[in-house]
Amino acid sequence: MRLALEQAVGKTASVAVLETFGTTTTVNERAWLDEIRDASGNTDPKLTARSRIALRAIFGR
Repeated sequence: MRLALEQAVGKTASVAVLETFGTTTTVNERAWLDEIRDASGNTDPKLTARSRIALRAIFGR
């Protein structure tokens, strides 16, 4: 996608677009984000040391 974007609009514009819209997410990642937003009541919770540990524990890391 990045290469196609760069070829379509040029390097400078593609960098600006990627910086504006951020990292592309997968369908599964969006589902996680949606659930976090729902669980937090859309409050934009900060990733704390405690929440990081809890998240990593889900994946055994």
